Amino acid sequence: MGCFPRLLKLRLRLKRKTTTPGLQLSGSPKAWEQCPHCKELFGDVYDEQVQLSTVLESAAQCSRCWALGQILNYVTDLRSASTVLVGSIWHDNTLEIGVIRPGDTFETAPGYKIYEIGDRYKGERPLLDPIVGLPIAHKATHVNFRPIRTTPDHRFALAKEWLSECVTSHEACNEHDAEYLLPRRLLDISDVEHIRLVNTQHQELHPRTGYVALSYCWGKQGNLCTNTANLKQHAAGIPMLSLPSTIRDAVIACKHLCQRYLWVDALCIIQDDPRDKMAQIPQMADIYSGALLVLSAAGSSGSLEGCPLGPPEMQPSPPKIIGLNFSRYADNDNESSDYRETIVVEQMEHERCRSLPGHWAHETFDQDPTDALNVVEERGWTFQERFLANRSLYIGKGEMSWTCATEVQCECRNPSPHIKTEAGDRVFTRRYGINHMSVNKLFSEVELSKTYSYLWSDIVATYSGRLLTQFGDRVAALEGIAVALQRRWPNIYKRDEYFFGCWLSLLPDLLLWHVSGEPVSGQIYPDLFPSWAWPSCGRPVSFISWVWYGVDPKLWVELLDFEVKEPPPAAVFGQGGGTVTLRGPLIPVKREVVTYDENEEEVVYVPIDTQLSFMAGGASLDHVDGDPDAERVSHLALVGSYPFKLQEKNKQLSCAMLCLVPITGRQGNVFRRVGMVLLPRTKQAFLGAEFQRLLTPHVTNYKLT
Repeated sequence: MGCFPRLLKLRLRLKRKTTTPGLQLSGSPKAWEQCPHCKELFGDVYDEQVQLSTVLESAAQCSRCWALGQILNYVTDLRSASTVLVGSIWHDNTLEIGVIRPGDTFETAPGYKIYEIGDRYKGERPLLDPIVGLPIAHKATHVNFRPIRTTPDHRFALAKEWLSECVTSHEACNEHDAEYLLPRRLLDISDVEHIRLVNTQHQELHPRTGYVALSYCWGKQGNLCTNTANLKQHAAGIPMLSLPSTIRDAVIACKHLCQRYLWVDALCIIQDDPRDKMAQIPQMADIYSGALLVLSAAGSSGSLEGCPLGPPEMQPSPPKIIGLNFSRYADNDNESSDYRETIVVEQMEHERCRSLPGHWAHETFDQDPTDALNVVEERGWTFQERFLANRSLYIGKGEMSWTCATEVQCECRNPSPHIKTEAGDRVFTRRYGINHMSVNKLFSEVELSKTYSYLWSDIVATYSGRLLTQFGDRVAALEGIAVALQRRWPNIYKRDEYFFGCWLSLLPDLLLWHVSGEPVSGQIYPDLFPSWAWPSCGRPVSFISWVWYGVDPKLWVELLDFEVKEPPPAAVFGQGGGTVTLRGPLIPVKREVVTYDENEEEVVYVPIDTQLSFMAGGASLDHVDGDPDAERVSHLALVGSYPFKLQEKNKQLSCAMLCLVPITGRQGNVFRRVGMVLLPRTKQAFLGAEFQRLLTPHVTNYKLT
């Protein structure tokens, strides 16, 4: 408490001197370089936590500490003795600072981007202001802010502008204007009091009839569904007042956009008719890609919650413009010079880490991709709905935002200039949909196939952590994207080679998945899918990146054969069994338990062949609760390693091997996958030819189920 009287005096003095110098400095410029308190906030990484009270106490001796106190007074309570700061100078030469208040953590603390505009500098600007030590931004971004309009009519008018501009003038958004099939059913929303389910074939609608497709979370209860019992009733008319709030708000939004037809899965698919559902799931690519617009109820966690436009208290905060006034005395000089610097404080935004476009996500200091407010991006089925869309309008908790192949927009920002590659492709900080995917110059031409396997692995890695009410939908909820890629690149993604979320022609790359994180469903049933396919694990997956980015990677497996097992009649789309026959190094191992310091134990699988003892390693198991069969691991299957050159000596930087358990009662080398061993750099260097010679005795055919 001892610092509070001095703190209060400082704040009052600064408040009185808003138009006259707020600080008198003497001595040489850049004296702040010697300050031990604020320098930790201006480094390259978030290295140290600094007490806010310490910075404020240093204000009388350090001009930069004084400036930080003046600025932070606008965004936080300076009287809190336990508030700490973390900060760093970023690539755009701005200070990004986190204010960790009582009750906050590093992950939840609000963050702010602080920079000086530096209008007084002519010509080349310094990186830091020589007097107060604040960064001078390469480009002031606060000028892009625009106030969000106040009425629904005015706000949706902006969305109509986005839609009209896209349809009429965006060449990239219309170049893949394929002949998509109309959905079997649509909702006619032209009436004021009722909406009506129409059969598009019976109504003889034009094949290019425009419609909006809704992407939303059903929630645990309360959704209105079409079934065999109420099909005729829904065709006659559904009262607006009987609709769940989220669907009713979507209807209202479509009316603002002057659209007549809406597709909603719960109402346009007969939910208790398995034949209708099985026929509609493969049509998701047509339904969402063929829609004039996909409307995302991004801020709604269920059908009863609604998706109204965000109120002012939920909207993004406008930038704060602060004037710092101070005087400076030169050495041995009684005359002072007055200065005024214009400082901008913006709510921190990491567009690259936003799961949806726009800036209405819950802004925190930590660059966490989790969107705390707009939960639609947590759900499995909504992933393909956004990804397949030609253009999307998101209604978030705070504001609306927009994506298409040409633009990423939101209500609170004017559009920024486009950044393009040498090939002329628009650069997006995040691939929001299929129209943001490009294969130009991603990898060298001799490895063009790597580009396509990478694109699919990136899709799977992003999707695999999303939540599903029914675990059995893990492949079905991705079916529309598989169909869309097959249409876009039919010579690569071949329909008759797609099984269980994997493309057989790319399978060696796609075997190299490993798991992390929590289960995606309340109940996981691994046997619904083959053990070698990523959907079986029920957790988020990642793929070994050096397959694409490593120097001279080597894949050691070859796909020889594939047998698919007919799924049972009750199976959901995409479920079933399949056996792959592979050829590659199959290394017998023994299981050993190694004890480290503090009695920590690790299970290590050691090759029985002593010449391969350097390939011993611990496993990452595929299932969160472990696998009782893990104790029966008998072989490691080497899938990939790097670097590999026949006539060059290298230490293997990494080797990726599958942990295999033999199938009881099956003859020959028939196994089930239970995990992966990823070896770090080996201590011994090998010629590529020598490494290959050591593995050759173990190369054989084997099957994975």
